[in-house]
Amino acid sequence: MRKLCHCGQKMSLDFRVLIFGGVIEIDRVPIFECEQCSHYEVLPAVKTDLLALLGELKDSDEQGLVLFNEVNELADVMFSIFRTWNQTESPSFEVILEQKCKERINLLLDVYGCAKEMNDRHWMDDISKRLSQISDFVNYSQFSGAN
Repeated sequence: MRKLCHCGQKMSLDFRVLIFGGVIEIDRVPIFECEQCSHYEVLPAVKTDLLALLGELKDSDEQGLVLFNEVNELADVMFSIFRTWNQTESPSFEVILEQKCKERINLLLDVYGCAKEMNDRHWMDDISKRLSQISDFVNYSQFSGAN
């Protein structure tokens, strides 16, 4: 995945640790990073969830490490691909991401069906949130032709 930086160079996908309040590390946050000028920005598709997480953390006394890919489904799919993706031998990251997102949506729908059979409202709500995180990205990507 690439984007143009304000300096005109291409930005690449990477993952960063963000430190919040000097006491909480949020690891595995997907970002676009420019190798030329070192500018980086949070991936727009996860920014809302990251801000929501920061709001929750601000109101808590939590300290330590938070893995963002455990909070955001899209970040989890991206991180799992990023760790193993070989740029020279594999299809493009975008092609793999589209495939893996569809697979994850199908898995989450199956799990949702199980949660519904068990009448577990909390689990259903969690799965619905995760489905929303990933399906919003897939729908936007297909609509915008960003694949």
